[in-house]
Amino acid sequence: MRIVLVGGGVQPIPPTGYGAVERIIADLASALRAAGDEVRIINRVRHRRTRDEIPFALEAPRLVNEHPYDVVHAHTPVVANRLAGPRRPLVYTSHSRHWYFRTQLSHRWGYWLERRAVRRSRAVIALTEPLAQTMARVVRPPLPPIEVIPFGVDATVYAPRWDQRTGRQALGVGVVAPFKRWHLAARAVRGTGVSLSIVGPIVSEGYAEAVRSEGPHVRLLGEVPDEELRRLFAESDYLVHPSQVEILSATVLEGLAAGLPVLGGSAVAGVVEPGITGWVEPDTDPEPFVTALHARLVALEGDATIRRAMGDAARSAALARYAWPAIAARHREVYRRVAAPS
Repeated sequence: MRIVLVGGGVQPIPPTGYGAVERIIADLASALRAAGDEVRIINRVRHRRTRDEIPFALEAPRLVNEHPYDVVHAHTPVVANRLAGPRRPLVYTSHSRHWYFRTQLSHRWGYWLERRAVRRSRAVIALTEPLAQTMARVVRPPLPPIEVIPFGVDATVYAPRWDQRTGRQALGVGVVAPFKRWHLAARAVRGTGVSLSIVGPIVSEGYAEAVRSEGPHVRLLGEVPDEELRRLFAESDYLVHPSQVEILSATVLEGLAAGLPVLGGSAVAGVVEPGITGWVEPDTDPEPFVTALHARLVALEGDATIRRAMGDAARSAALARYAWPAIAARHREVYRRVAAPS
C-alpha cells in the first residue's frame, strides 16, 4: 500500500529534540515499512514556530499530489482541514488536548479546527475510547467511522537497566509550562529522599524558576539528546506525570516500556493499572494530589521488591498493549477500508 504520512511543518520528522507527534509519525512510518508498505513522509520545517503550520498547510496538497498514493494520514488539524476533500482518502488522528482544555481564545479556535477536521475526514483514529466518545458527542453529523487505536512504543529502545537503579531517582518528561504542573511533582517529591529530574524545553523561565524554588531535589535539564533521554528512562526509578489534561502521553508509554512505575492523575488513567503498573490519584484538588503522590513515593522508595514487581508489570503491559507491529497492523486495516481504488 502507498501511504503518505503528513506532519505539521513545525518540527522535523523524526524530531531532533522535543516533538512527541513527530516521533509518533516517524515510528509509525518505520513499522509500516517493516510490514511491506511504501511510506512517504511529507513535512517542511521553516522556523520551528507553531504558526508555521499555516504556510505548510497551504502547500501540503501540492506536496502530497507529487506522487501516487492510496491513503493520506494527517496528524494536525490545520493540515487535515487543508487536505480534506471528497476525492482524497484522508485519515485523521487527533493529538490535541483542546477536546478537554480550553482556557484561551486560541484553544477554542483549535477546538473548532479539530471538530471540522474530524467531520471532513474519510476515517478518524482516536487514541483512546474516551476521546472517541467525546468526538461522537460533540462533532456535528454526519460522522466518519472512528477507530480507537493508540500509538505504540519501541520497547527495544526504551528498556530498564535494573543494576543502575537506586530507588531515589524520579523522572519527568515534557515541556516546562504551567499546564504540565511540574510544581506539584516537585512539591510531592520534597522530603522523600528522592530527586526529580525534568527533561523538556523550557518555554517560560518564570515558571521554571517557580519549579526550581521547590528545592535542590529538583533539576531542570532542558532538552537532551535522544541517547541521554533513553539513559534517564533506563536508570530512573519512577516516572512522575502530573499533567491534568492529556489525550495519550508518549512519555507514559516510554516509561512503561522502561519498566518504570508511573505516578500521576487523570492524564494517566486508562493506561496505568493502579497498584500494578503505578498509581492514578485524584487530581482535581492539588493539595490532596500532592499528598497522595508523596505517600506513594515514600512507600516505593522503601521497598525494592515492590519497585521491581511494578517495573516488570509496566514493561509487560507496554509489550502486550503498545508494541508497534500490532499498532501498525490496526492502522493498515483502517487504510485498506478508505484507500483510493487502484
